[in-house]
Amino acid sequence: MKYLRLLILLCIFTSCEKENTTLAFSEITILKETTTTIEINMPKAQGNNPAAEKVNATLNNFVCEALHIDAATPKKETLEQCMQDFNDAYSNFNTLISEELKEELPKWEALIDGEVIYSTTNFVCIAMNSSINTGAANSSLILEFFNFDTKTGALLTTKDIINNTEDFTSLVKKYYNKEVTSTFIEAESLLNKNTFKLPKTLGFSEDGIIILYDNFSVGAFEKEIVEFTIPYEVANSYLKI
Repeated sequence: MKYLRLLILLCIFTSCEKENTTLAFSEITILKETTTTIEINMPKAQGNNPAAEKVNATLNNFVCEALHIDAATPKKETLEQCMQDFNDAYSNFNTLISEELKEELPKWEALIDGEVIYSTTNFVCIAMNSSINTGAANSSLILEFFNFDTKTGALLTTKDIINNTEDFTSLVKKYYNKEVTSTFIEAESLLNKNTFKLPKTLGFSEDGIIILYDNFSVGAFEKEIVEFTIPYEVANSYLKI
C-alpha cells in the first residue's frame, strides 16, 4: 500500500512537470520619458527554461529593430540598451539639425505594443506592433505576428504551419481580392498591378487565420492596411498545427 501511494505521487508529479512545459506569459510595461518618449507594453514568457528564453529573445529583437534609428551604429541587444540607442539617435540628430536650423526637433516618440492573441497546447500566436514618430508627417508603423512552438520556443515559419503553400496562396488571394474590391475605389485596376504573395507572417484568432498586409507590404495601397480572417472551417485542411 505504501509503494502504491508513492507510485501515485510520482505519477502526479510527472504529470505536473509535463503540464508546466507549456509557455505562460506575464506582461512588461515600460514608460521612459527623457529626451524622447518610449512606451512598451508586451508579453514576456515566464521561467528560465530554453523555450521562454527563445521567445523573449525574439520579441526583444522586434523592439530593438523598431528602436534602431541610426543605421550607422550597430543594433544593441537588451531593451535598456536599445532604448538608450533611440535616445542617443535623437540627441545626435537634434544637435545636427539645431545647429543648421537654429531650432530643436520635436520630441521623438516610440510606442510598442504586443499581446498573446491565440494559444493551444502546441503553439502560441503573439501580435506585435510598433509606431515610431521621428517628426515626419506620419508615424512609421510595423505590424507583425509571431507564432511559437510552446514546447521549444522555436519561431514557426509559414512552411511550418501550412502544408501546401501554393494552394493556400490561391485561397488567400480570393479573400484578398474580395476584401480589396469591397474597400477601395478602382480596386480592379490596382489589383492587376500587383504580384500577389502571402504576407510575411500569419496571425491566429478564435475565429480563424488572420491575413494582414500593412502599408509596407501592399505597394498599390500605400498608407493602407488590408486585413481579413479566413475561418478555420475553410482553412483547416491547410494547417499542420
